[in-house]
Amino acid sequence: MATSTSTTTQRFAHANWGAARRKVVYILAATMLAEILLQSIPALQSVWGAFRATEESQLNRWVYYMLLSGVIQLGLLAYMVVFIDWSTLWAAALGNLFFIATYAGMFAILILSEGPNDVISYFQLDLEQSPPGKQAMWCLVCMFMLIAQSFFAGRYARRWKRDK
Repeated sequence: MATSTSTTTQRFAHANWGAARRKVVYILAATMLAEILLQSIPALQSVWGAFRATEESQLNRWVYYMLLSGVIQLGLLAYMVVFIDWSTLWAAALGNLFFIATYAGMFAILILSEGPNDVISYFQLDLEQSPPGKQAMWCLVCMFMLIAQSFFAGRYARRWKRDK
């Protein structure tokens, strides 16, 4: 029986990157955390309002989806910080593209819909006190924040891979 020595290939070896690269990843992670918190403000306000309500109140569906998207984005953030590499930056940028598409779709539906809509009714956006224009602008702001984050993360990941 042949004995095998445990060796790691260069492809799977743990890389220790310099302080400058880690600093950029931490800056991108801090901006991503700020975005996640800003995106979650309406959902957290609804949860806080339901928590403080004297009678039993039920949260709308969109609150659960916003909190779920925040948790998924926190997972991307943790992945980006724990495994510092150009590929994790790229994965975080691509993961944000899913949320950009979601916000863009909701923005289009809120702007283009004239009256009741199945998607708006499903997410229970028509039950909120805020007007649809305000909800649409919130989607637009979140979309632009995510676009900027994805742009800088993807750009730095591309430079990092090229310089490697």
